This record gives sequence, C-alpha cells and structure tokens, in this order.
Amino acid sequence: MISRSPAESVVPKEGGGNRENESAPRWILADFDDTLAPGDSHAGLLRYILRRRIWPLLLLPVIALGGVVYLLPSQRRRGISLIWWAITLGLSPLGWRKLVRAYCRTRPGLFRQARDLLQSEGARCRVISASPCALVRAQLYQQLPGQLPHRIIGSRMHYRFGGLMPRFYCHGQHKLLPEICALDAELALSDSLHDLPLLGLGKEAWLINPTPARLKKARASLPHLMVKNWQL
Repeated sequence: MISRSPAESVVPKEGGGNRENESAPRWILADFDDTLAPGDSHAGLLRYILRRRIWPLLLLPVIALGGVVYLLPSQRRRGISLIWWAITLGLSPLGWRKLVRAYCRTRPGLFRQARDLLQSEGARCRVISASPCALVRAQLYQQLPGQLPHRIIGSRMHYRFGGLMPRFYCHGQHKLLPEICALDAELALSDSLHDLPLLGLGKEAWLINPTPARLKKARASLPHLMVKNWQL
C-alpha cells in the first residue's frame, strides 16, 4: 500500500519478476472533475454555453427530457446527447473551440495536491473523464503547459443533426476500456461512486474529498479505499 501524503511522489514498488516487468511503468489512473480539479466542468461548460447563446432556452423541454432520461442508468448516453444537442444546435466548430477556451479561463484550477502529483508523476498518469476530451485537455494545458499527463481519455464528441453530442460517453463502467484494464495500475483515484470499477483497478485507491455517506457506500465495495482531502 502507498501510505504517503498525496503530494508526495508515487514510487514504483520493488519486487521480484523478470527485467521486462520491472522496467514497465506502474500506471496512475485519475478521474478529472472533482478529483484533480474542483467542480463539474462538464455541467459547467453546458451552463456556460447556454448562457452565452440564450436562444437554446427555446428548446428547454428537450433539455429537460434529456435530464430525465439521464437519470436512467442504462440511458445515460442518450440523455446527455439530448442535452448537448439542444444546447449546441447550430454551433460551428470554431464557435465550439472558442467557447471551450473562454470557459476554461473561468475555472479555478487544480487542487494543490493534484498539481503536485501531475508535476511529479505526469508521465505515468492517465486521466480518464466523462467530460469531453477537448475540455479536459484545455484545462490541463492552461494549468500545466508543456506538462500534460501521459494520456487524456474523455468523451468523444461529434456533430449530428446540426448539434454536438457524445459519440462515446466515457462514464462509469465505460471507463474500463480494454487498454485501461490491461495496465498494471499502482494507483487509481476519483471522487465518484460511479468510478468504483475504475478504482478497483488500482492496487491502491484514493477517494477524494468524500462525504461520510459516500465513503460508507464506497467502502462497502472497496474496503481498502483511502481518503484524501484535497484543497486549492
């Protein structure tokens, strides 16, 4: 188990095995929203776009329907797709990029301990988020220019019927991509109960800033979870 503080480097464990296994990286798997950075940037971006465009409020019944559908675990992608489509209908690719950059400038930045972790161990970190990949990448680039993690995996967006929607929604169980499951993960960290499958991949798992109720539910599935309270 890794028992050091979250600001300290995560050092690969020593042990037996052949030379090839010893030289292979021991990966760190991290959620982004409310884990590395405070707040839900995905929902925040949707609200930001809606405030800047205003007229999609005419499609409020579609947005509300998407919210209801999203509450059904098996229909999350369809629900979020309805919300995205209604809010971005008619938005150009250039307009999309401008809004993402402008929104990222309003974000508070990374948790202090998350910044330390990425600066010391970024080459071994894979950030896996339900937020659009472009959004996560833009935030990390703004906070750590030239020091991006080894890889950023997020929801993949595409245009359909005149609006943006996820082609692949990287949420919960869907974060367990074959390439992720095949990794030797030394550490996994998240704030969310939806990410318990991801946390289960790590030899050590950190739950970031949990409430007592969330911690109780999480430890019912993963008793070895460690609590980390991170601040800006």
